[in-house]
Amino acid sequence: MASYVISDIHGEADRFDKMLETVGFSENDTLYILGDVVDRGPAGVELLERIRRTPNMVMLLGNHEYMCLQCFDPAATEKDHRRWARNGNAPTLAGLAALPDGQREDLLCFLKALPTFLEVRVGERDFYLVHGFPGENVHDRVWGRPTLDTPNPIPGRQLIIGHTPVLSLLVEEALEDAYILGMASRGERLTILHAPGYIDIDCGCGHQLPVKALACLRLDDGAEFYV
Repeated sequence: MASYVISDIHGEADRFDKMLETVGFSENDTLYILGDVVDRGPAGVELLERIRRTPNMVMLLGNHEYMCLQCFDPAATEKDHRRWARNGNAPTLAGLAALPDGQREDLLCFLKALPTFLEVRVGERDFYLVHGFPGENVHDRVWGRPTLDTPNPIPGRQLIIGHTPVLSLLVEEALEDAYILGMASRGERLTILHAPGYIDIDCGCGHQLPVKALACLRLDDGAEFYV
């Protein structure tokens, strides 16, 4: 029995399947998914259906699922729709439109019921899992971003986040292209960031980056896996 955590799959089902194979995921294990399963990549809705039907996969709400729910709300504004469109919603809209009405409604209900954070204990360690960053409300927990030196606001628990690509914490935006070229020339890819106050596991999956990876952290012993 092992516990794993991943985040920000963004519709890349091939990487997700390869990760499950890489870690030897079984029905005796638990996989925590810190949101952003949908958008950008082609298979987000398919992945949501699989996660929804798999008892030992536990998903949190990400900002992309949050945007989806906002836009399916009757009170959605044009601003809501434009924001989601800017963030790569086309594959998700197509996937949802292809579902029968009842199945689509079931999937949206699944998203509405997702937690925004989880506190879990694995062995002798306590973890706080959240998509963006700990906050007072849903918006802050799915959209919040730390800086590299932001302290852990949850004493006594190891904080694990997604949402903020590690690249943006490692280098200024103006220098990103040169940084990526350097990594690619050395055959490197992005890896999990162990900041003083948190662990960030968003290694760029779903982005057009030659150095991106889907990252997975095993909570039992801290082992890291990349696809």
